[in-house]
Amino acid sequence: MSPEDRRKAFERMVARWEARGFQFESDPSFLESVEDWIQGRIEIPELRVIYMNLVRSRLNGLSE
Repeated sequence: MSPEDRRKAFERMVARWEARGFQFESDPSFLESVEDWIQGRIEIPELRVIYMNLVRSRLNGLSE
């Protein structure tokens, strides 16, 4: 998949979430990772791990 195709896929996914009333993740470091995926530097499984680590860190912050 080309970077252009990945960017379009990402933009469609964000638009679908927003149309349903959800806000897509806005963390700058995660969005940098999304850009890494768009550019083909990482694959979806790695992006998923990065996101899960972000969520986990937030949950850990709530329990402290």
